[in-house]
Amino acid sequence: MAQFSCDICDATFEQKSRLERHMLTSHPKQAISAADLEKALKGIEFPASRDELLDAIDNNDERAGDIAEIIKSLPEQQYRDAAEVSRAFGGLRSHQEKPDDQPSKKGGARAMEVASAANIASVFAGIDFPASGDELKQFARDNANDEQMAIIKQFSDKTYHSMKDVAKEFGRVS
Repeated sequence: MAQFSCDICDATFEQKSRLERHMLTSHPKQAISAADLEKALKGIEFPASRDELLDAIDNNDERAGDIAEIIKSLPEQQYRDAAEVSRAFGGLRSHQEKPDDQPSKKGGARAMEVASAANIASVFAGIDFPASGDELKQFARDNANDEQMAIIKQFSDKTYHSMKDVAKEFGRVS
């Protein structure tokens, strides 16, 4: 009997390590963005030095440590405003060396060819929930390829309240 369940997609696991692996692979933590930096520095008075930016980080934020590491790597200078901090952050990111075999390069196109929950979800982008099985099938006719449509045709004729329900149904039929 499953003891551990994912709070995001309700997948269940008998071992905690499997849940942890699921979280890392299926629901990875998002990288810090420029918007996250600006939010973390909300309320700071500019101009400010890099050290003053570090002191201004809200330590109650669960990502404060990651944000502090980014700020430590920014050039040591006076920043006029949050936009200048964002530009410096963008400069850091654009100079990072990227591997040639990134999943986005070699796997992205291939991933959209193979039926998956994410692939099926992309077919329903823009649909209003709740929706019946027939409404899903009707909506998909304009957006799905033949393989996707074959899977969607197997969906039960019930009411789907969210994309989570669609993903569960995909798991049931595939």
